[in-house]
Amino acid sequence: MINLKNKYCLVTGCNGYIGLSITKKLKLLGAKIIGVDIKEKKKNPNLSYFFKVNLEDKRDIDKLKDILKSKIKKIDILVNNAGYVAASGIDNKNDKKFFFNEKYLNLNLTNSIYLTNSMVKFLKKSKSASIINICSIYSSLAYDYKLYKGTKMKTPLAYGVSKGGLLHYTKMLSTALAPQIRVNAISPGGIFRNQPKKFIKRYLNKTPLSRMGHEDDVTNAVIFLSSELSSYITGQNIIVDGGYSLS
Repeated sequence: MINLKNKYCLVTGCNGYIGLSITKKLKLLGAKIIGVDIKEKKKNPNLSYFFKVNLEDKRDIDKLKDILKSKIKKIDILVNNAGYVAASGIDNKNDKKFFFNEKYLNLNLTNSIYLTNSMVKFLKKSKSASIINICSIYSSLAYDYKLYKGTKMKTPLAYGVSKGGLLHYTKMLSTALAPQIRVNAISPGGIFRNQPKKFIKRYLNKTPLSRMGHEDDVTNAVIFLSSELSSYITGQNIIVDGGYSLS
């Protein structure tokens, strides 16, 4: 029932953990993958095209748009996956809970919007265009600081704010681009990354399915929103967190 043959999919952050999982599954389903990342150390074998782009720089996004004009005719699926997370290390010099690092806002929200706007013309050439924004449970939840007590894990205020903005942008854009382009979000919960045992224990105590997430859990939601199975779904947020946000 899921056939993405010859669909052109642009995935930002294609060389990260989740990006690698998304591109692998999309390729298995027949899609042609346009990968965008600032990192090119690990060659991603799933890509039809790769472009090294600094998504913090609008000039780089403009260059990408110009290059794509000569390479492709359309984009069927845009996955805005790139973004700073707590583990990115950009807050290592500041431990204040109220510290607000605008780098999160610039990459996770402002330039994700700028990139999306740049790709709309390509998306409008598709017969079944879908924009998928990777948000977070912290798009709508505040941190439970007790989970992180006694660990060195970061809880950047600007991360949740930037993802909250991206989630609302998803809703607003879904009506602006309807009915031609669908726009949805996915909000993952905690993804297992060998976190401290005390954090994992506390996290699982709040999670009905008693496990942390894996990359494939997010990818499966991306595949659903990329396919015709979700053809009557727009402006929605799929929460992939094992039930954590219910508590």
